[in-house]
Amino acid sequence: MKIAYCVSILLAFLFSSMLPIQAQEKNRRTDQPWQLDVAAGLHSFYAPIKDLKVQRPELLTSVGWGKPLGPKQTFAVTLQLGYARNNYQGDAMYLQLLGQYTPVIANKVEAGIGVGFGYRLGFYPSSSQKWNGQAWEKGSLAKGMYQVPVQLSIGYRSLKLDDYQLRPYLAYQLQALFGYNPDLSPLPVSAGLLGLKVQKVK
Repeated sequence: MKIAYCVSILLAFLFSSMLPIQAQEKNRRTDQPWQLDVAAGLHSFYAPIKDLKVQRPELLTSVGWGKPLGPKQTFAVTLQLGYARNNYQGDAMYLQLLGQYTPVIANKVEAGIGVGFGYRLGFYPSSSQKWNGQAWEKGSLAKGMYQVPVQLSIGYRSLKLDDYQLRPYLAYQLQALFGYNPDLSPLPVSAGLLGLKVQKVK
Protein backbone atom coordinates (compact mmCIF):
# COMPACT_ATOMS: atom_id res chain seq x y z
CA MET A 1 0.00 0.00 0.00
CA LYS A 2 2.96 2.32 0.54
CA ILE A 3 3.87 1.88 -3.13
CA ALA A 4 0.32 2.68 -4.20
CA TYR A 5 0.35 5.80 -2.02
CA CYS A 6 3.66 7.01 -3.49
CA VAL A 7 2.48 6.43 -7.07
CA SER A 8 -0.77 8.32 -6.32
CA ILE A 9 1.27 11.29 -5.04
CA LEU A 10 3.46 11.16 -8.17
CA LEU A 11 0.47 11.13 -10.52
CA ALA A 12 -1.21 13.96 -8.60
CA PHE A 13 1.98 16.01 -8.93
CA LEU A 14 2.15 15.25 -12.67
CA PHE A 15 -1.44 16.34 -13.24
CA SER A 16 -1.12 19.47 -11.09
CA SER A 17 1.97 20.52 -13.03
CA MET A 18 -0.17 20.62 -16.16
CA LEU A 19 -2.64 23.13 -14.70
CA PRO A 20 -0.50 26.28 -15.16
CA ILE A 21 0.13 25.33 -18.80
CA GLN A 22 -3.56 24.80 -19.40
CA ALA A 23 -4.43 28.08 -17.69
CA GLN A 24 -2.02 30.07 -19.88
CA GLU A 25 -3.46 28.57 -23.06
CA LYS A 26 -7.10 28.67 -22.03
CA ASN A 27 -7.99 31.70 -24.12
CA ARG A 28 -6.38 30.53 -27.33
CA ARG A 29 -7.10 26.82 -27.65
CA THR A 30 -9.83 24.27 -27.44
CA ASP A 31 -9.69 20.83 -25.90
CA GLN A 32 -7.70 18.22 -27.77
CA PRO A 33 -9.54 15.25 -29.32
CA TRP A 34 -9.36 11.90 -27.59
CA GLN A 35 -7.14 9.27 -29.17
CA LEU A 36 -7.17 5.50 -29.57
CA ASP A 37 -3.91 3.74 -28.65
CA VAL A 38 -3.38 0.14 -29.78
CA ALA A 39 -0.17 -1.85 -29.30
CA ALA A 40 1.19 -5.37 -29.57
CA GLY A 41 4.53 -6.94 -28.77
CA LEU A 42 6.43 -9.48 -26.71
CA HIS A 43 6.96 -9.67 -22.95
CA SER A 44 8.95 -11.80 -20.51
CA PHE A 45 9.22 -12.21 -16.74
CA TYR A 46 12.74 -11.59 -15.55
CA ALA A 47 14.64 -10.94 -12.32
CA PRO A 48 18.38 -11.24 -11.59
CA ILE A 49 18.02 -14.34 -9.41
CA LYS A 50 18.92 -18.00 -9.92
CA ASP A 51 15.49 -19.42 -10.68
CA LEU A 52 13.96 -16.64 -12.78
CA LYS A 53 15.85 -16.27 -16.04
CA VAL A 54 14.45 -14.71 -19.20
CA GLN A 55 11.82 -17.10 -20.54
CA ARG A 56 10.62 -17.44 -24.10
CA PRO A 57 8.94 -14.10 -24.93
CA GLU A 58 5.16 -14.28 -25.26
CA LEU A 59 2.48 -12.10 -26.84
CA LEU A 60 1.19 -8.94 -25.14
CA THR A 61 -1.55 -6.73 -26.58
CA SER A 62 -3.20 -3.58 -25.28
CA VAL A 63 -5.83 -1.06 -26.27
CA GLY A 64 -6.11 2.36 -24.68
CA TRP A 65 -8.31 5.46 -24.72
CA GLY A 66 -6.25 8.58 -24.11
CA LYS A 67 -6.51 12.32 -23.70
CA PRO A 68 -3.68 14.53 -25.02
CA LEU A 69 -3.27 17.75 -23.04
CA GLY A 70 -1.94 21.18 -23.95
CA PRO A 71 -1.89 23.00 -27.32
CA LYS A 72 1.16 20.99 -28.43
CA GLN A 73 -0.13 17.76 -26.89
CA THR A 74 2.99 17.54 -24.73
CA PHE A 75 1.20 15.49 -22.06
CA ALA A 76 -1.18 12.56 -22.39
CA VAL A 77 -3.16 10.39 -19.99
CA THR A 78 -4.28 6.98 -21.23
CA LEU A 79 -6.39 4.21 -19.70
CA GLN A 80 -5.10 0.89 -21.05
CA LEU A 81 -6.60 -2.59 -21.06
CA GLY A 82 -4.03 -5.30 -21.75
CA TYR A 83 -3.79 -9.04 -22.23
CA ALA A 84 -0.54 -10.97 -21.64
CA ARG A 85 -0.13 -14.53 -22.83
CA ASN A 86 2.20 -16.79 -20.82
CA ASN A 87 2.27 -20.59 -20.72
CA TYR A 88 4.62 -20.75 -17.72
CA GLN A 89 3.28 -18.12 -15.28
CA GLY A 90 -0.25 -18.10 -16.71
CA ASP A 91 -2.18 -15.61 -18.83
CA ALA A 92 -3.10 -12.25 -17.38
CA MET A 93 -5.31 -9.23 -17.96
CA TYR A 94 -4.64 -5.77 -16.58
CA LEU A 95 -6.09 -2.29 -16.43
CA GLN A 96 -3.71 0.62 -15.91
CA LEU A 97 -3.62 4.40 -16.08
CA LEU A 98 -0.50 5.77 -17.77
CA GLY A 99 0.56 9.42 -17.68
CA GLN A 100 3.10 10.43 -20.35
CA TYR A 101 5.28 13.40 -21.24
CA THR A 102 5.52 13.40 -25.06
CA PRO A 103 7.59 16.29 -26.46
CA VAL A 104 8.33 16.56 -30.19
CA ILE A 105 12.00 16.71 -31.14
CA ALA A 106 13.64 17.09 -34.56
CA ASN A 107 10.37 18.35 -36.01
CA LYS A 108 8.46 15.06 -36.33
CA VAL A 109 9.94 12.69 -33.75
CA GLU A 110 7.77 12.18 -30.66
CA ALA A 111 9.70 11.07 -27.58
CA GLY A 112 7.82 9.72 -24.60
CA ILE A 113 8.37 8.88 -20.96
CA GLY A 114 5.55 7.74 -18.72
CA VAL A 115 4.63 6.22 -15.39
CA GLY A 116 1.37 4.90 -14.05
CA PHE A 117 -0.50 2.53 -11.79
CA GLY A 118 -2.77 -0.43 -12.44
CA TYR A 119 -4.29 -3.72 -11.34
CA ARG A 120 -3.44 -7.10 -12.83
CA LEU A 121 -5.37 -10.36 -12.69
CA GLY A 122 -3.09 -13.33 -13.33
CA PHE A 123 -4.66 -16.71 -14.15
CA TYR A 124 -2.92 -19.86 -12.93
CA PRO A 125 -1.66 -22.12 -15.75
CA SER A 126 -3.01 -25.20 -13.92
CA SER A 127 -5.41 -26.00 -11.08
CA SER A 128 -4.15 -24.48 -7.83
CA GLN A 129 -4.46 -25.96 -4.35
CA LYS A 130 -4.25 -24.48 -0.85
CA TRP A 131 -3.76 -26.00 2.60
CA ASN A 132 -6.66 -25.37 4.99
CA GLY A 133 -4.78 -26.67 8.03
CA GLN A 134 -5.98 -30.27 7.68
CA ALA A 135 -6.07 -31.07 3.98
CA TRP A 136 -5.43 -29.67 0.54
CA GLU A 137 -8.41 -28.08 -1.18
CA LYS A 138 -9.04 -26.44 -4.53
CA GLY A 139 -7.56 -22.96 -4.77
CA SER A 140 -8.60 -19.89 -6.71
CA LEU A 141 -8.38 -19.62 -10.49
CA ALA A 142 -6.59 -16.27 -10.51
CA LYS A 143 -4.52 -13.92 -8.38
CA GLY A 144 -4.84 -10.14 -8.23
CA MET A 145 -1.87 -7.83 -7.85
CA TYR A 146 -0.90 -4.19 -8.31
CA GLN A 147 1.45 -3.08 -11.04
CA VAL A 148 3.47 0.06 -11.69
CA PRO A 149 4.33 0.58 -15.39
CA VAL A 150 7.23 2.71 -16.60
CA GLN A 151 7.39 3.33 -20.35
CA LEU A 152 9.91 4.81 -22.76
CA SER A 153 8.84 5.38 -26.37
CA ILE A 154 9.78 7.01 -29.64
CA GLY A 155 7.39 7.65 -32.51
CA TYR A 156 6.50 9.72 -35.54
CA ARG A 157 4.07 12.63 -35.40
CA SER A 158 2.20 12.20 -37.64
CA LEU A 159 0.74 10.57 -40.77
CA LYS A 160 -2.58 11.85 -42.10
CA LEU A 161 -5.34 9.67 -43.50
CA ASP A 162 -8.53 11.53 -44.40
CA ASP A 163 -9.79 13.05 -41.10
CA TYR A 164 -7.38 11.09 -38.91
CA GLN A 165 -3.83 11.49 -37.67
CA LEU A 166 -1.81 8.30 -37.23
CA ARG A 167 1.20 8.17 -34.90
CA PRO A 168 3.22 4.95 -35.06
CA TYR A 169 5.65 4.32 -32.20
CA LEU A 170 8.03 1.84 -30.59
CA ALA A 171 8.01 1.44 -26.81
CA TYR A 172 9.70 -0.40 -23.99
CA GLN A 173 7.50 -0.89 -20.94
CA LEU A 174 8.63 -2.25 -17.60
CA GLN A 175 5.84 -3.41 -15.31
CA ALA A 176 6.70 -3.94 -11.64
CA LEU A 177 4.24 -6.42 -10.10
CA PHE A 178 3.55 -6.12 -6.37
CA GLY A 179 2.06 -9.08 -4.49
CA TYR A 180 3.08 -11.79 -6.97
CA ASN A 181 4.33 -13.80 -4.00
CA PRO A 182 5.77 -12.92 -0.56
CA ASP A 183 9.36 -13.71 -1.58
CA LEU A 184 9.39 -11.92 -4.94
CA SER A 185 7.86 -8.46 -4.87
CA PRO A 186 8.18 -6.48 -6.98
CA LEU A 187 8.48 -8.87 -9.92
CA PRO A 188 9.61 -7.12 -13.15
CA VAL A 189 8.00 -7.84 -16.51
CA SER A 190 9.73 -6.41 -19.60
CA ALA A 191 7.83 -5.73 -22.82
CA GLY A 192 8.75 -4.44 -26.26
CA LEU A 193 5.79 -2.91 -28.11
CA LEU A 194 4.86 -1.64 -31.56
CA GLY A 195 1.94 0.75 -31.29
CA LEU A 196 -0.29 3.17 -33.16
CA LYS A 197 -2.14 6.23 -31.87
CA VAL A 198 -5.21 7.27 -33.89
CA GLN A 199 -6.73 10.71 -33.43
CA LYS A 200 -9.50 12.37 -35.39
CA VAL A 201 -8.65 15.82 -36.70
CA LYS A 202 -11.12 18.56 -35.83
